[in-house]
Amino acid sequence: MVLSSFVLMLLKVLLIIIVLVIGFLTFYRTRTFSKGASGKKMSFNKKTKPFDAAIELHKSNRFNPTNIEMIVTNTGSREIDLHAPILIFKRWFTRRKFRVLKVEHSDIYPILLERGKTYLLDISLEQFYETVPELQLACRMSVEMRDLSGKRFKSQTIRLKWF
Repeated sequence: MVLSSFVLMLLKVLLIIIVLVIGFLTFYRTRTFSKGASGKKMSFNKKTKPFDAAIELHKSNRFNPTNIEMIVTNTGSREIDLHAPILIFKRWFTRRKFRVLKVEHSDIYPILLERGKTYLLDISLEQFYETVPELQLACRMSVEMRDLSGKRFKSQTIRLKWF
């Protein structure tokens, strides 16, 4: 018995589909049995972490900003204690780190953020440029914070200037 190439390809495609369906049903069934009847269904939603924070940076100007606005949001399901932020100025392969010790002449760190709350800090870059003039050559900047257990939260890197 000789089968045409079209029939052979159709049989291959049907075999692949049947194997995929059987594999999916087996995976779904074992997941249901392991979780029980009230187990979670398969989903691709982001799982919330108990201790999590998001740090955003916003510039005052597109190029050569004078102020940076740092927004820290507690995205976790519990309250979190955060140490003082560390500002990281980057230029090519060099990095300079500065810890913010005081805000308006008062010690406020470690700071407690409740679930869903935000903390706003305006950072003037002029005070850093006056103290360390070589920082004016820095092209990029980011912020890093740690909680009391040592977990690190980093912001995205923003560009201060092109060269």
